[in-house]
Amino acid sequence: MRRMAAGPDVATLLDGIVPTWTDRTVHGRAVAASPERVAEAMRETTLDDAAIASLLVAVRTRGKSRGHGLPLIQTGDFESGFVKLGQTDDEVCFGFIGRPWPGGAPERAPADAAAFAAAEALDAVKVAISLRCAPAAYGTLLITETRIVAGPLAERPFGLYWRLVKPGSNLVRTSILRAIARRAESGTLS
Repeated sequence: MRRMAAGPDVATLLDGIVPTWTDRTVHGRAVAASPERVAEAMRETTLDDAAIASLLVAVRTRGKSRGHGLPLIQTGDFESGFVKLGQTDDEVCFGFIGRPWPGGAPERAPADAAAFAAAEALDAVKVAISLRCAPAAYGTLLITETRIVAGPLAERPFGLYWRLVKPGSNLVRTSILRAIARRAESGTLS
């Protein structure tokens, strides 16, 4: 079943890239820091700063993600085929088109957000991940959102795969949010 975005008042970069989806996961975290500090922390936090995420991604990538020390917004998900789809002052989006389940493979990486949005994934999935922040009465709401579009021939294999992988994916996302919040709240920004 396809679902539509939340509404026109909350337009995000992700809304323009993946306006409809078959699966969506959203995680949020309240951060006691200004949106500017949180956005800066988003730009500086590395995978190594998020211990649980670092471990789980290292397992998935067979160690290829370890020790780079690069900010998350430069590396995406460390998965072959993930590309940056866009960035604003308060949001960054990455995407992947392919078959992440065992025996599957990424498709050719899209050149940009428009190519990603236009791509048909008949026997594959389109995965877009957004990391963004928004002002709130308490400081800032830090959000990660994953939207997945499963092609008609990919629904069954992806469904089986996602049931197994989704709990780990959720841990990765919450670990990243925790690391960004810790950096923003501690004042260790450069």
